[in-house]
Amino acid sequence: MEPQPITADSLRLREEWQNSFPAATVVWEETADEGRGIGFDGLDPSAMMRALFATASTWSEVLYWYRSHLELQGWQGREVKPGTWWEWTSAERPGERIDLLDRGQWREWPGWRLPEERVGQLGFEVMFTASGPFSAATRSTDA
Repeated sequence: MEPQPITADSLRLREEWQNSFPAATVVWEETADEGRGIGFDGLDPSAMMRALFATASTWSEVLYWYRSHLELQGWQGREVKPGTWWEWTSAERPGERIDLLDRGQWREWPGWRLPEERVGQLGFEVMFTASGPFSAATRSTDA
């Protein structure tokens, strides 16, 4: 039996996505099923869940929370870009990756109004991607 493409909905149901930083609000979300093409050039065929969050917490608090939760689940984290970008991978689930990026503090710009409560908050992005030769049994447990 040919494995079915990984869907964004199957990633959405995963514990890794459901357990987001509790002191944050989702500002926007983007999804893609495997094979659609993601990234600035659309060449990455991975399935994706991606969200931008806002919080009054600091980057250190957000990073600590994700590190402690993901690493307890067996994900191996590494700093990609000092102070702003971490990624986690799992030897048990090759082809999957979770990225956490610091998007800086929200501020108003002329012509770009923000809700008052958002000004000064930290923006951070979480992206969960998955692709590759998974067995049908692995995929069916995610749905």
